[in-house]
Amino acid sequence: MSTRNHRIGIALFSGLIYFLSALLTIDPVLDRGVATMWLASPALLALLIVRSRREWRAILIGATIASLAASVVLGCGMIAGLPMAVGRIGEVVVAISLFHRMKMRRGFLGTLARIGRYVLAIGIVAPALGATIAASVAALYHDQTFAQQWRTWFVGHGLGMIALTPLFAMLFSGAIRRWWRGAALPLRGEGVILLAATAIVATGVFGQDRLPLLFLPILPVMLTTFRLGLIGAATSTTILAAIGGYATLHDMGPTNFLGGDLHLRLEFLQLYIASTVLTAFPVAADLSRRQSLYRRLRESEARYRLLADHSSDIVLSLDRRGRIAYVSRSIEPVAGKSPGQLIGTRALELVHPLDRDLVLVAHRDAIHAPTGTQIVEYRAQLAGDALCWFEAHTRAVTDEHGAVTGTVSMIRDVSHRKSLEAELSRAASTDPLTGLVNRRVFDAALAARLDTAARGGRGGCVAVFDLDHFKAVNDRFGHAAGDHVLQCFARIAQGVVGEDDVVARLGGEEFGILFPDADIARAQHLSERLRATLAASRLTHDEISVELTVSAGIATIDAGASATAVLCAADRALYVAKAEGRDRLRLAA
Repeated sequence: MSTRNHRIGIALFSGLIYFLSALLTIDPVLDRGVATMWLASPALLALLIVRSRREWRAILIGATIASLAASVVLGCGMIAGLPMAVGRIGEVVVAISLFHRMKMRRGFLGTLARIGRYVLAIGIVAPALGATIAASVAALYHDQTFAQQWRTWFVGHGLGMIALTPLFAMLFSGAIRRWWRGAALPLRGEGVILLAATAIVATGVFGQDRLPLLFLPILPVMLTTFRLGLIGAATSTTILAAIGGYATLHDMGPTNFLGGDLHLRLEFLQLYIASTVLTAFPVAADLSRRQSLYRRLRESEARYRLLADHSSDIVLSLDRRGRIAYVSRSIEPVAGKSPGQLIGTRALELVHPLDRDLVLVAHRDAIHAPTGTQIVEYRAQLAGDALCWFEAHTRAVTDEHGAVTGTVSMIRDVSHRKSLEAELSRAASTDPLTGLVNRRVFDAALAARLDTAARGGRGGCVAVFDLDHFKAVNDRFGHAAGDHVLQCFARIAQGVVGEDDVVARLGGEEFGILFPDADIARAQHLSERLRATLAASRLTHDEISVELTVSAGIATIDAGASATAVLCAADRALYVAKAEGRDRLRLAA
């Protein structure tokens, strides 16, 4: 029951709107046939646009009944009024169908493409159908020429729907009421002043017929549009249409330059109003989109700054020259300066001098490849003189034309990670018991010396040491004592050799020493010194005193030899030393 009552209410409301709009038809010469300006069609079309499709049937029924009633009241009669109602309602049905099919329900004057579709559907196709029916009726019942009546209807209804449909749509949708409630008091006052200015200028222009000043009202209309948006465009053009229509009907205004034909002057006025609407509404729609975009940008920037200011990561924006345009507050502990003090300075000044080239290359690569992300690690001196590692992810920032205007970087302190990586690297290359480098590092160093020898340089020498009777130490005193002995030998070896010499634990109780650039005499001297020092040392562990000796074999690193060959030669010399009684050195043959 409530649904039925709702539909009846909608039908009555739409019928009343249509009937009142029809009575306001601007045409004092009805005996000429069709009306020059018909307000009811744009009012009905606007009502269909803003209401749900479920209500269209009730709206059209109410409008059809109202059209028949208006025909009787305006003197057309019921017989002629029936086909005229078909033409009036039919053109609106065609218009709303095309309007809906073209998906122009909202923002239908927002772009040039939509304006083109709107004019085609509302101003050409739909009134052409109504004009054909109405002109036939007028020619039959009013003895008027079909062509003249068709032109009058087509121009009047087409321009009327183009010009007035947006205005009625704004009114029926409640947009004006919502704007007034939501607008601040100063904006309301500004709106009243601008609309009053539009009315004053329009009155001045249409109150005289000596000068063609129709261009003057465009200025306050556009100014109102820029300040108030769609509401301003709709209200100001409505004021202009009302004042212009009243003046034209009373033989006033610049339209009198067209002569005494009222139909022609009314058609010209509709063209003028339609042109104003098609100028102001797209501007208003574009301004509305821009304001919405700016609002979203401001909200996005607010969120961005909130995240940036409360993040431990550093957000850094640079211009193309590498100068700081924005930096988050998290920079303060690093630079010892506030973001305001850093704006305009060169970002490279915050980077360790040794890493500035890397950062500069990443900045340039981001500019030259704006779709990619550049990742670079670098060191920076903190305010407290501590040296920390940072990782920067950098992307280019482009404008609306795709041109690069700068870069933005997310920078994170990775000192802990770098420290862990260094620790892992040391663990991978260091013997955990003695602290010496392991076999892998020793082999790499030996390979580098072989490469030097192959290029004509001096390769140096390799010595392989093996602790004598080390198994007996483990068996007699335990593995803890054995581990202590290995650590003591490592300490003695590092104290004897030079800074460039490489001491490594090759495995078990076997050690290797690489003497880069050393001849056999120097390698033999240092190795003998190590052997003698160990032999003269008493190694104490938990009140246990251990005497230990070491045997060694020494081989030169010659050009063309392989690492295996060099180590095998040193091992053979070591076996000779052990076979001759241990605690001695032997040179490879």
